[in-house]
Amino acid sequence: MKQSKRLWSILEACLWTCSYQLLQGFVLVTFLALLITAGYGFTWPSQSEMMDLALELNLDRSFLLIGVTSLGVLFLIVPLIRLRLGRNFRKTMGWRTPRHEEVIFALATVIPIAILGDLLYEVSRSWWTTGPMQHLFSQAMQSSSLDYLRSTLEGVSFPVLIVALALGPAIGEELIFRGVIGRGLVQRFGPWTGSIITAVLFAFAHVSPSHAIATLPIAFLLQFLYIKTGTIWIPILVHFCNNLLAVSMMRFDFVPEIPVSPLIASGFLAYLFTILATYENRRHSWMAT
Repeated sequence: MKQSKRLWSILEACLWTCSYQLLQGFVLVTFLALLITAGYGFTWPSQSEMMDLALELNLDRSFLLIGVTSLGVLFLIVPLIRLRLGRNFRKTMGWRTPRHEEVIFALATVIPIAILGDLLYEVSRSWWTTGPMQHLFSQAMQSSSLDYLRSTLEGVSFPVLIVALALGPAIGEELIFRGVIGRGLVQRFGPWTGSIITAVLFAFAHVSPSHAIATLPIAFLLQFLYIKTGTIWIPILVHFCNNLLAVSMMRFDFVPEIPVSPLIASGFLAYLFTILATYENRRHSWMAT
């Protein structure tokens, strides 16, 4: 009986992961249908007319579609979460306002985890493109979504980028992967196994192999912060700041070349562990008071 419940929890977690991707696709298709209807009425336009509309609205460079998708999907996710967790879903997920101390320690992890993720991204991209797997994947699979963003950010409004690539994904992904998937898997499997499964699913949702592997460090960090603080707002905050940092560096063409070195990676990892250990020590004193 216990084994069947565990299997069901994994299946449910996979369904939530796939559903998040499908719901974004649904929002995108719905929005495009509304645009076409507004422009041409209920008479379906020809392919050339649709291309003219896309070019006129500059959809390929405005990030409008990404912003609408990342925020619009929230209107579908929240009702589904409420249906799954019940009326007290806010309390179940941890809706309380974080302590000031929790916010400070959480923000201190943003830069080291971003650098660790970037180092892992560079290593994994090199492996996918030049290693033994290069013949098994097309150029489209080898190219990371981060590379695509770097080539298309020029001229895009910075506030649009913040909403489309930082705010929307941070809220949507944390509600799903921490508030629903991670919380449920930790209850079933314990903190270690539950966090590992959650991190793998989180990476899987980012599709591109290099990008997926690079998200593993922050996936573990976000899960740790969620477990220790008990509030969903801390992982949302760290996720948003991490995305904001990446978007800002790419938007303003400031991407420093950090040498891929085990020594550098170990240094930032030690720094991150020091922050988390200090937080854990202070957390007990906060709880005591």
